Amino acid sequence: MHAFLAQPGGHLPIAVPAFGTWIRHRRIELGLNCARAAAMTGIGRDDWNTLEAGWVPEKDERLLRSIAGTLQIDYNALVNVVAPLEAHFAGTAA
Repeated sequence: MHAFLAQPGGHLPIAVPAFGTWIRHRRIELGLNCARAAAMTGIGRDDWNTLEAGWVPEKDERLLRSIAGTLQIDYNALVNVVAPLEAHFAGTAA
């Protein structure tokens, strides 16, 4: 399983529903089911379902490039979505 941002002081990942909705809508636009999207990305279906639930992946270039490729979106556009979320949640841990 891949790393997802953790809640400050906790062990559960942080969910951002809008992020998951964006991922899901793009997958559907491309006519992919969850299993196919997961396979194309190189992750398990449970990890893909976690993405669609809104869990934000930690900044992992290989994973983010793979997600971007599967969803046919620009890698930098995906990073521009993930990075501010990562920075925000890192700031709440202080």
